[in-house]
Amino acid sequence: MMPSTRTFTFGREVMLMVVFGALVLGMPQWLTWIGGYEALATKVLIWALFALGFDILLGFTAYLSFGHAAFFGTSAYVTGLMLKHVSASVIPAMLAAVTVNLALALLLGALILRRSGIYFSILSLAFAEMLHAAGLSIFAKWTGGDNGLTMDTKPVLLGIPMEGRPVFFLCAVFVILGFAVARQIKRSPMGLMLQAIKENPTRLEYSGVNVMAYKFAAYVISAVYAGVAGSLMVIYEPYVATKFLHWSTSGELVVMSVIGGVNTLLGPMLGAGFMLYFENVVQSVIGEQWKLVLGLIFVCIVIFLPGGFMDLWRRLRALLGRAKSRRDNVPDAPGSIQEAREANYAALANMEEAS
Repeated sequence: MMPSTRTFTFGREVMLMVVFGALVLGMPQWLTWIGGYEALATKVLIWALFALGFDILLGFTAYLSFGHAAFFGTSAYVTGLMLKHVSASVIPAMLAAVTVNLALALLLGALILRRSGIYFSILSLAFAEMLHAAGLSIFAKWTGGDNGLTMDTKPVLLGIPMEGRPVFFLCAVFVILGFAVARQIKRSPMGLMLQAIKENPTRLEYSGVNVMAYKFAAYVISAVYAGVAGSLMVIYEPYVATKFLHWSTSGELVVMSVIGGVNTLLGPMLGAGFMLYFENVVQSVIGEQWKLVLGLIFVCIVIFLPGGFMDLWRRLRALLGRAKSRRDNVPDAPGSIQEAREANYAALANMEEAS
């Protein structure tokens, strides 16, 4: 029985990844059907990867960070500086960016993960804003200050210019791999332990679990996702804006996650796609009021759909399930249900005869 169950689970996971990969790789095509454009598909994938990593921290452990822009922006600046001054190849640039980002995550994690709740959120915001201020002042010589970091270098990967479709496919590969890894983390003993930390960390500490180590791992993994996304953003558009380090970038990430639904992996990615589509496509239709409309949508989701778009999907599935069960209660219900009723009637009749 166990092998067949495992086979079924494995087959379902493979099918899910195949469907997900097909949707991701076909995004430039189907996005144009709803008014989008090819370049937007690449940007959606970058933000989707950013939101996916953020869900590993927020969704799994309920640690709300308002400073994830620190990793996104730092990685973007390191990538830009590498491409501008060292080599046009994206491989050493991304490796350097991820390495610096990893060191930053280890440092910040050691400082702020000792606190939880609102204190953790405020500390993460404070350190991110310190980096943003440093980028505008202390490191302005390298970052370009308010003007950002502008490059005339065209990134290449194994001799292929990173423009148009090649950049999209590079981002698609990272998103598919990132989603597969996130799925494995969620289903692994580590993922279950992170979920338990979300529910009651104190009880786990009393049972001898090193809660700090698991929180630290989730924080670092989430930072690596953010770093890769920041690096891809510079490859997609060879310019690093100071906004990448600003708190508003972290705020947009939080809104995306809430709109899509945290602790679902797919939800924050859907939220990222929705917000970017709204900003770049719907805005051209409704004009300057697009932020007001987006704000109203966000408020309605928080009030009526606390679980975001994924909560709406679950509710629809539940409604369909109840409708199906109600159909099974009609007198002419087919198959085994009708046979079970006839057996019950026969048993009742035998009991009455025996009495």
